[in-house]
Amino acid sequence: MPATAITLETVPAGARRGAFMDLLLLADESPEQVAGYIDLGTLYIAREGDDDNDAAAAGLALVIPDGDGTEAELKSVAVREDRQGRGIARAMLAEVIDRQRRAGVRRMTVATGTSSLGPLALYQKLGFRLLRVDRDFFSPERGYPDEIWENGIRLRDMVWLDLEL
Repeated sequence: MPATAITLETVPAGARRGAFMDLLLLADESPEQVAGYIDLGTLYIAREGDDDNDAAAAGLALVIPDGDGTEAELKSVAVREDRQGRGIARAMLAEVIDRQRRAGVRRMTVATGTSSLGPLALYQKLGFRLLRVDRDFFSPERGYPDEIWENGIRLRDMVWLDLEL
């Protein structure tokens, strides 16, 4: 698949980030969880072409620094459903990882559901390696629906991956 041409824009913390709530909820089904981190870190918005309408953003990635700035968590990654399968996530994440590397980050982590087969494959193709599992993470106590099913698998556990930059 040829590389998808995208441009990345950063969106500062504040009211404008609310325009991307639909994309954030594609990556994390808990509005409570999203509300807790929406204004943290650097929000990257991926755009195709010259469309600068926030509602038409192709995707996003939220990166939250950890500790002394040499580590960061890739907290949220999403591509608009009608644009999935075109290489946008891969192109976006390659650029985000490169920007983080140039900013001095030496290690990135990312977490996803164990039933999220597409994201798990993508992260590993980008060089991330399995790190640990948080069993029973996706529960009503954390703001998630009682049962979430994805790819015919009940979502219960969260898996962490990391990448040395």
